[in-house]
Amino acid sequence: MHYNIRSLQVFECVYRHASLAGAARELGITSSAISHQLRSLREQIGEELFVKQGRSIAFTDRGRQIAESLKYAFSEIDSSVRNGIAASSRFLRVTMCSCFGLGWFIPRLGGSAQAGWRNHLRVKMYAEDMDLSDRIADVFFSTTPLKSGYWSCKLFDETLIAISPEHGRGSQLITHDVEEAVFGDDWLAFSRTAGNLWPTPVDRSMFIGSSHYVFGLEMAMAGVGTALVPDFLAERALEKGRVVLASRHRMPSGRAYYMNIKHARRHEPLIDGFCSWVLKTARR
Repeated sequence: MHYNIRSLQVFECVYRHASLAGAARELGITSSAISHQLRSLREQIGEELFVKQGRSIAFTDRGRQIAESLKYAFSEIDSSVRNGIAASSRFLRVTMCSCFGLGWFIPRLGGSAQAGWRNHLRVKMYAEDMDLSDRIADVFFSTTPLKSGYWSCKLFDETLIAISPEHGRGSQLITHDVEEAVFGDDWLAFSRTAGNLWPTPVDRSMFIGSSHYVFGLEMAMAGVGTALVPDFLAERALEKGRVVLASRHRMPSGRAYYMNIKHARRHEPLIDGFCSWVLKTARR
């Protein structure tokens, strides 16, 4: 091969970021080094691959074609290396948010006692920014489908219900829209879609903010107020009588939960067995 691999790597990175500065940050080199590699590649290819338009970059048809091919090729190289690492791993690493983990995954894990993958399981929690590399996990649960080399499967839509302390409706409404511009908007939407199932005017209610559904559930159980939480998260608390339904209305949140696995690793034995169990459980 007559092409400089480093130049190809730099060009693919610039394409993904649509920015020389972004590529320089990812690769840990200077912008001038980026420019040097791009000039070298242009000389090797023999034609322009992109043009600068102020601070932005516009790729030519040939530039986009080459970059997309490189994107796939580097993904395959990465998967090959990671597969070699995974082949010697004894663990099945799964990452998820606390809400999904506490409310859906862990309560159903007991039904997998005889599964071959269970003794290999390592569960990790993420907050907001997920590192999607194989260094972190083999299977990712998320509220959006992952792209760029991932097989993504929708498990279910998220539905919100109103729960109150066991002794009755709390004096406050617990909102998860905590930013000033949208404070209480989730309850306004709930009231609007509930109709007669929520007759109390929300605009006359007192609010307290909670940035996370898990906090909202705990606050409702502690008698602080009435919270909107995903139905699966409140299942056990409702069964034990620690909270009660404040309304029969159920409101789709607009979010869904997805299971994501790299295409190249989809049919590894541990991952395949785990995936089959998740899909079977989600469809019950």
